[in-house]
Amino acid sequence: MKDEFVVIDITTNGLDEDAEIVSFAALRFENGVPTERFFEYVNSGAVLSDSVSEILGITDDTLQRYGTTMEDAYWQFIEFCYDSNLVTMHHDFDNKFIERIRKDYDLPALENRFTNLDTLFHLTFNRGYSTLFAEKQFGITTDETGSWRHLDVAGKAYIALSSKK
Repeated sequence: MKDEFVVIDITTNGLDEDAEIVSFAALRFENGVPTERFFEYVNSGAVLSDSVSEILGITDDTLQRYGTTMEDAYWQFIEFCYDSNLVTMHHDFDNKFIERIRKDYDLPALENRFTNLDTLFHLTFNRGYSTLFAEKQFGITTDETGSWRHLDVAGKAYIALSSKK
């Protein structure tokens, strides 16, 4: 296991191809402990359905008031992640949105090394990654809430899997 890595999460307003990124989140781990957080809402004009608003706990007004442009959010995100190994929960899902905005906005690629927890869980447990399964499988506990809880559990699951090698 690396002593330092960043768990990332991209949140969208849906699951289909036309969905838009509404936030970027990242949690840096050093020596197994979360040390630094990054979070940015994106105000790209994306509309949230009532069901997505309920799931995410945010509204269109939240994005309009607190969101920044896609370009600014992405630049801040890659600056936070610069030169770190990245851990994703569902790389294929996140990456298709990152690749689309990179092309649409002519932004640079993330050139970091990625570890996909979904792939590791398939190889280790013959099932995909989920926060609840990771908590049960590894006895993970966290005082974090919301998105930070998911990122903290993902980081601790990555540490637990890395220590088995």
